[in-house]
This record gives sequence, C-alpha cells and structure tokens, in this order.
Amino acid sequence: MNSKKKCPIVFLINSLCEGGAERAMLTLSKQFVKDGHSVTILALSKNNFYTIPKGVEMVYLSKMNDSLLGLIKMFYMPYHAWRLKQYVKKHNVVLVQSYLFRANFVNLLSRILGAKQLIQVVNRSVVSRFWNEGLSGKINLSLIGYLYPRADMIIHISMQMKDDFNKHFFIRKNEKVIYNPYDIKAVLSQSSEAIEDFTFKSHKRYLITVGRLIPLKRFQDVLEALSRLDSDIELILLGDGVERKFLEELAKELLIEKRVHFLGQVENPFKYIKKSDIFISSSAVEGFPNVLIESMLCKTVVISSDCLSGPREILAPKSNISKRLSKGMELNEFGILYAVGDIVALVEASKKILFDNNLLYEYKQRAFIRAKDFSVESIAMEYKEVLCYG
Repeated sequence: MNSKKKCPIVFLINSLCEGGAERAMLTLSKQFVKDGHSVTILALSKNNFYTIPKGVEMVYLSKMNDSLLGLIKMFYMPYHAWRLKQYVKKHNVVLVQSYLFRANFVNLLSRILGAKQLIQVVNRSVVSRFWNEGLSGKINLSLIGYLYPRADMIIHISMQMKDDFNKHFFIRKNEKVIYNPYDIKAVLSQSSEAIEDFTFKSHKRYLITVGRLIPLKRFQDVLEALSRLDSDIELILLGDGVERKFLEELAKELLIEKRVHFLGQVENPFKYIKKSDIFISSSAVEGFPNVLIESMLCKTVVISSDCLSGPREILAPKSNISKRLSKGMELNEFGILYAVGDIVALVEASKKILFDNNLLYEYKQRAFIRAKDFSVESIAMEYKEVLCYG
C-alpha cells in the first residue's frame, strides 16, 4: 500500500448524529482533506449534529427519519443497499469503508445486490453485547454471521474488541486493529474557550461525565457515588437521552439534586472537562471511548469502569488486556480502573484523586503524554494504508 498516494475516500455511516463513531470519522475526513485526498461521506439518513468539515462532500441516501426505532430502520436496509449500489456504479467507486453495524450491513447487502466495490467494515462495539439485547440483538448477531464473511477487511478499534469478535464468530477474514484518531490541536483549542452557561466555583470540586443517557452508560452509579462524597463535590453531566428523567428523579431521591448539573448536549464538551477535577466513565460496555483520550488531553484525571473494550488498553496498556476486575479498583499508569457497577470502589477511587494532590498532578502529566499516542496524524497514516488501495 502506498500511503502517499492521493486517492478518493468514501465513507458510509448511519448519520452524523452525536456519537463517537461520527466524531472519529469526521476527524479522519478533515485530516484526509488536509492531506489532499477527496473525501465523500454517504449517510443513510440526515441528522447533522456535527459540522461537516470544509472540503468534504456529503451525500444522503434517503430522507428517512433518523429518530425511527432500530428495528424499523432495519427494514430500510435493502433500500439503502440499492441506493448505495447505484451510487457506486454511477461514480465508479472502488472502495467503501463503513462505520457502525447498520451501515456495515448496508455496505455488505449492496454486494449481494451486485455492487462491485471493495468493502471494509469498521466495528465500533463489542458483539457480545447483543446477547443481552433481546430480539434486536439476535437479529444483529444473525446479520453479522450472514453478511460479514462478504467483507474484504474487518477493522476493529481495540484489541479487546477483536478478541471479543473472534470468540463469537469464526470468520476467516483480513482483520486489523486501528485505534480512534484525535485532533489534539483542536481539542486543546476548544478546551480553552469560555464557558457561558455554567459557573465553576473555586470552593467546589467537580466530577464530570459525558455521553448519551442510556442504560449501558450506568450513570446511576456516578450519582450513587456522588451521594457518598462530601457536599462540596458536584457533578456535571453532559448529554441527553431516554434516562434523563430517571436520573433527575434519582438525584432527588439521593438528596443531591442541587449538586448535579444536567447541561444536556453541548457541541464543545472539552471546555467543561478541562475545568473539572475528574472525568468518570461508568459504562457497562464501550467500543473505544473517545472521551477518555479527550479528557487526558484536557489534563483531567480519568476514572473508568474496567469494561469491554478500550479503557484498560488506554489506561493500563502494559497489563493483561483480557483482565477484568470483578470488584474493587486498580491504580494504573495513566488512570484508575474500577469494577463495573462497584460503587464503593468508585467512591474510593474518587477520594484517592480528590484528597491526594500529588497523585492528581502525576496522573494529569502522564495521561497527557499517553493521549498523544492517538494523534490524528499518526492514526490517519494507518487508515491510508488500507484505504489507498494499490
């Protein structure tokens, strides 16, 4: 592969709604345009939470409402695959790299319909989660087993994700692990912007967490932990979702509603993260959690659940990445890991950081250096090797 070759790059994704996959793909797109490549993003539907980078062509394969239920969206996949086949034929597209399972399925279905492009699918989440997601989970597992053998390459965004995939599927395919890219200059610049909708008080300490308010994120654990910490410690929660009302009610039940700040979706989370003392990721499962790296770039100490997949690879890369804490917490080289759902361990980890300024300072410095390993410049080179065919 010739990474210096200027080649047309075509991405396929569900939409540009708020999410880690969307941000990672847009970060890559911006870098590729900067490097002189033409970039086209094909979206199954229009929902642009993010700004489209200058120089990127945006194409929507349908006018479908992105807010439809997941199972209903699946019924549209053959139509989207047919539209993709038409686009590939009309524009002589050689390769399409897709992100997120539904877009991956559409990409692979287009081949069944006769499309001739090379197909690369990027796995953004562990497949084992589908075993606990009822009917939709079973459908996803069936589609992976049926369609993924047709892919020319499967890209995973963490080693743990690759291992998880291969435990459940015996698909002899060209596989590669490429981590998510981060625009370090952009993160640092945005983290210095002024905050107009919230006031950080000098006599308070702040925890922060970011993400969709959904069950998988286990934000109730963070609220429970906060209720066991001193009253001068507060929590900022960035994001929105189906569990917002539940979490607001839980804050009232725990008598901490005045200490929890639901700020909703924000375009620039970094300026809030930089002002906070600790970033907490409490998820039951992740892909490769972007916000951990971004928090490290903001020099905010990270405490994360030791879930599949990503947190251990980021915070403890020299450890056995297949290890999972069943209880308690663990101080690692670049941050603290605790067992999923272990609120006592989360409280202990928070106190370790909040009451030990030397440890807080050491983690800030080490984590910042670690985060630089994931710069968009270096990660883009890895992607160019697989995107710029021939």
